[in-house]
Amino acid sequence: MNLLENQTTLALNRNKKIALVGAFSALIIVLTVTRLGFIAFSPTISITILQIPVILCAMMTGVSGAIFSGFVMGLMSLIMASMSPTGILDPLFVNPLCSVLPRMLLGVVAWILWTLLNFIPKMPKSVAAGISGFIATCAHTFMVYGCIFIFDGTGIRSALEKIGMAGTGYIGVILVGLPSEILEAVASLVVCALVYAALFFAGKKKSKLSQQ
Repeated sequence: MNLLENQTTLALNRNKKIALVGAFSALIIVLTVTRLGFIAFSPTISITILQIPVILCAMMTGVSGAIFSGFVMGLMSLIMASMSPTGILDPLFVNPLCSVLPRMLLGVVAWILWTLLNFIPKMPKSVAAGISGFIATCAHTFMVYGCIFIFDGTGIRSALEKIGMAGTGYIGVILVGLPSEILEAVASLVVCALVYAALFFAGKKKSKLSQQ
Protein backbone atom coordinates (compact mmCIF):
# COMPACT_ATOMS: atom_id res chain seq x y z
CA MET A 1 0.00 0.00 0.00
CA ASN A 2 2.83 2.42 0.88
CA LEU A 3 4.51 1.69 -2.48
CA LEU A 4 1.29 2.52 -4.32
CA GLU A 5 0.90 5.76 -2.35
CA ASN A 6 4.49 6.74 -3.09
CA GLN A 7 4.03 6.06 -6.81
CA THR A 8 0.84 8.14 -6.81
CA THR A 9 2.59 11.01 -5.04
CA LEU A 10 5.49 10.91 -7.51
CA ALA A 11 3.07 10.92 -10.44
CA LEU A 12 1.19 13.90 -8.99
CA ASN A 13 4.44 15.80 -8.39
CA ARG A 14 5.60 15.01 -11.93
CA ASN A 15 2.29 16.14 -13.42
CA LYS A 16 2.38 19.30 -11.32
CA LYS A 17 5.86 20.13 -12.59
CA ILE A 18 4.82 19.51 -16.20
CA ALA A 19 1.82 21.80 -15.69
CA LEU A 20 4.05 24.52 -14.21
CA VAL A 21 6.55 24.29 -17.07
CA GLY A 22 3.66 24.59 -19.53
CA ALA A 23 2.23 27.58 -17.66
CA PHE A 24 5.54 29.43 -17.51
CA SER A 25 6.25 28.69 -21.19
CA ALA A 26 2.78 29.94 -22.15
CA LEU A 27 3.38 33.08 -20.09
CA ILE A 28 6.64 33.73 -21.95
CA ILE A 29 4.85 33.38 -25.31
CA VAL A 30 2.03 35.74 -24.27
CA LEU A 31 4.44 38.35 -22.86
CA THR A 32 6.50 38.23 -26.06
CA VAL A 33 3.65 38.35 -28.57
CA THR A 34 1.78 41.12 -26.75
CA ARG A 35 5.02 43.01 -26.02
CA LEU A 36 3.95 43.21 -22.37
CA GLY A 37 7.27 41.61 -21.47
CA PHE A 38 9.10 44.72 -22.64
CA ILE A 39 8.77 47.85 -20.49
CA ALA A 40 10.01 51.17 -21.90
CA PHE A 41 10.93 53.93 -19.43
CA SER A 42 12.34 56.28 -22.07
CA PRO A 43 13.46 56.18 -25.72
CA THR A 44 16.85 54.88 -24.54
CA ILE A 45 15.98 52.81 -21.45
CA SER A 46 13.76 49.72 -21.56
CA ILE A 47 13.77 46.40 -19.76
CA THR A 48 12.53 42.90 -20.40
CA ILE A 49 10.88 40.69 -17.77
CA LEU A 50 10.87 37.55 -19.91
CA GLN A 51 13.75 36.07 -17.92
CA ILE A 52 11.66 36.01 -14.73
CA PRO A 53 9.38 33.07 -15.74
CA VAL A 54 12.51 31.07 -16.67
CA ILE A 55 14.11 31.78 -13.28
CA LEU A 56 10.91 30.91 -11.38
CA CYS A 57 10.57 27.74 -13.45
CA ALA A 58 14.10 26.74 -12.41
CA MET A 59 13.16 27.17 -8.75
CA MET A 60 9.83 25.36 -8.90
CA THR A 61 10.39 22.56 -11.42
CA GLY A 62 14.12 21.87 -11.58
CA VAL A 63 16.79 22.11 -14.25
CA SER A 64 15.00 20.24 -17.06
CA GLY A 65 11.93 22.47 -16.83
CA ALA A 66 14.13 25.56 -16.69
CA ILE A 67 16.03 24.52 -19.82
CA PHE A 68 12.75 23.97 -21.68
CA SER A 69 11.26 27.33 -20.65
CA GLY A 70 14.58 28.98 -21.56
CA PHE A 71 14.36 27.31 -24.96
CA VAL A 72 10.86 28.77 -25.42
CA MET A 73 12.14 32.23 -24.46
CA GLY A 74 15.03 31.96 -26.91
CA LEU A 75 12.80 30.63 -29.68
CA MET A 76 10.36 33.52 -29.24
CA SER A 77 13.29 35.95 -29.33
CA LEU A 78 14.46 34.39 -32.59
CA ILE A 79 10.97 34.54 -34.13
CA MET A 80 10.39 38.17 -33.12
CA ALA A 81 13.85 39.16 -34.36
CA SER A 82 13.04 37.54 -37.70
CA MET A 83 9.53 38.94 -38.10
CA SER A 84 9.57 42.35 -36.40
CA PRO A 85 13.00 43.57 -35.24
CA THR A 86 12.83 46.82 -33.28
CA GLY A 87 16.29 47.29 -31.71
CA ILE A 88 19.71 47.68 -33.26
CA LEU A 89 20.78 44.27 -31.90
CA ASP A 90 17.60 42.39 -32.86
CA PRO A 91 18.88 41.18 -36.27
CA LEU A 92 21.70 39.37 -34.44
CA PHE A 93 19.16 37.20 -32.55
CA VAL A 94 18.18 35.42 -35.78
CA ASN A 95 21.20 33.23 -34.99
CA PRO A 96 19.93 30.56 -32.52
CA LEU A 97 23.37 30.47 -30.88
CA CYS A 98 22.80 34.11 -29.88
CA SER A 99 19.09 33.88 -29.01
CA VAL A 100 18.28 30.32 -27.89
CA LEU A 101 21.54 29.04 -26.36
CA PRO A 102 22.06 31.76 -23.68
CA ARG A 103 18.40 31.52 -22.61
CA MET A 104 18.72 27.78 -22.07
CA LEU A 105 21.91 28.42 -20.10
CA LEU A 106 19.96 30.96 -18.03
CA GLY A 107 17.75 28.13 -16.79
CA VAL A 108 20.80 26.10 -15.75
CA VAL A 109 22.46 29.05 -13.97
CA ALA A 110 19.23 29.94 -12.12
CA TRP A 111 18.79 26.33 -10.96
CA ILE A 112 22.42 26.10 -9.76
CA LEU A 113 22.13 29.38 -7.82
CA TRP A 114 18.82 28.36 -6.24
CA THR A 115 20.20 24.94 -5.25
CA LEU A 116 23.38 26.37 -3.72
CA LEU A 117 21.57 29.10 -1.77
CA ASN A 118 19.22 26.53 -0.27
CA PHE A 119 22.23 24.81 1.33
CA ILE A 120 22.74 27.90 3.51
CA PRO A 121 21.21 27.20 6.95
CA LYS A 122 18.12 29.24 7.85
CA MET A 123 18.17 31.10 4.52
CA PRO A 124 14.56 32.25 3.91
CA LYS A 125 13.17 30.99 0.60
CA SER A 126 12.08 34.47 -0.43
CA VAL A 127 15.59 35.86 0.16
CA ALA A 128 17.18 32.98 -1.75
CA ALA A 129 14.69 33.53 -4.57
CA GLY A 130 15.48 37.25 -4.75
CA ILE A 131 19.24 36.71 -4.79
CA SER A 132 18.89 33.96 -7.41
CA GLY A 133 16.75 36.23 -9.58
CA PHE A 134 19.20 39.14 -9.36
CA ILE A 135 22.38 37.15 -10.07
CA ALA A 136 20.77 34.97 -12.75
CA THR A 137 19.53 38.06 -14.59
CA CYS A 138 23.02 39.60 -14.52
CA ALA A 139 24.48 36.32 -15.77
CA HIS A 140 21.82 36.22 -18.52
CA THR A 141 22.96 39.63 -19.79
CA PHE A 142 26.63 38.60 -19.82
CA MET A 143 25.82 35.32 -21.57
CA VAL A 144 23.65 36.93 -24.28
CA TYR A 145 26.29 39.51 -25.16
CA GLY A 146 29.04 36.91 -24.83
CA CYS A 147 27.32 34.58 -27.29
CA ILE A 148 26.81 37.47 -29.73
CA PHE A 149 30.52 38.29 -29.62
CA ILE A 150 31.56 34.66 -29.97
CA PHE A 151 29.14 33.63 -32.71
CA ASP A 152 28.47 36.94 -34.53
CA GLY A 153 31.38 39.22 -33.81
CA THR A 154 31.11 41.01 -37.16
CA GLY A 155 27.45 41.86 -36.57
CA ILE A 156 28.01 43.30 -33.10
CA ARG A 157 30.98 45.39 -34.25
CA SER A 158 28.82 46.78 -37.05
CA ALA A 159 26.05 47.61 -34.55
CA LEU A 160 28.55 49.39 -32.28
CA GLU A 161 29.84 51.46 -35.20
CA LYS A 162 26.29 52.69 -35.90
CA ILE A 163 26.01 54.17 -32.40
CA GLY A 164 29.50 55.68 -32.41
CA MET A 165 31.15 53.09 -30.15
CA ALA A 166 33.43 51.31 -32.60
CA GLY A 167 36.29 49.48 -30.91
CA THR A 168 34.73 49.42 -27.43
CA GLY A 169 34.05 45.68 -27.67
CA TYR A 170 32.25 43.58 -25.07
CA ILE A 171 32.63 46.12 -22.25
CA GLY A 172 31.17 48.82 -24.49
CA VAL A 173 27.98 46.84 -25.07
CA ILE A 174 27.61 46.16 -21.34
CA LEU A 175 28.05 49.87 -20.55
CA VAL A 176 25.55 50.99 -23.21
CA GLY A 177 22.84 48.81 -21.70
CA LEU A 178 23.85 49.28 -18.05
CA PRO A 179 20.77 51.25 -16.89
CA SER A 180 18.43 48.68 -18.42
CA GLU A 181 20.50 45.78 -17.09
CA ILE A 182 20.33 47.12 -13.52
CA LEU A 183 16.57 47.64 -13.74
CA GLU A 184 16.06 44.11 -15.11
CA ALA A 185 18.11 42.60 -12.28
CA VAL A 186 16.21 44.60 -9.63
CA ALA A 187 12.86 43.64 -11.21
CA SER A 188 13.85 39.96 -11.08
CA LEU A 189 14.94 40.29 -7.46
CA VAL A 190 11.65 41.89 -6.38
CA VAL A 191 9.29 39.63 -8.36
CA CYS A 192 11.06 36.36 -7.44
CA ALA A 193 11.16 37.32 -3.75
CA LEU A 194 7.49 38.36 -3.75
CA VAL A 195 6.38 35.16 -5.51
CA TYR A 196 8.10 32.97 -2.94
CA ALA A 197 6.84 35.09 -0.05
CA ALA A 198 3.30 34.69 -1.43
CA LEU A 199 3.78 30.94 -1.77
CA PHE A 200 5.00 30.75 1.84
CA PHE A 201 2.00 32.60 3.23
CA ALA A 202 -0.40 30.63 1.02
CA GLY A 203 1.11 27.35 2.21
CA LYS A 204 0.98 28.47 5.84
CA LYS A 205 -2.68 29.46 5.50
CA LYS A 206 -3.54 26.17 3.82
CA SER A 207 -1.79 24.28 6.63
CA LYS A 208 -3.86 26.10 9.27
CA LEU A 209 -7.08 25.37 7.41
CA SER A 210 -6.24 21.67 7.11
CA GLN A 211 -5.55 21.49 10.84
CA GLN A 212 -8.96 22.99 11.58
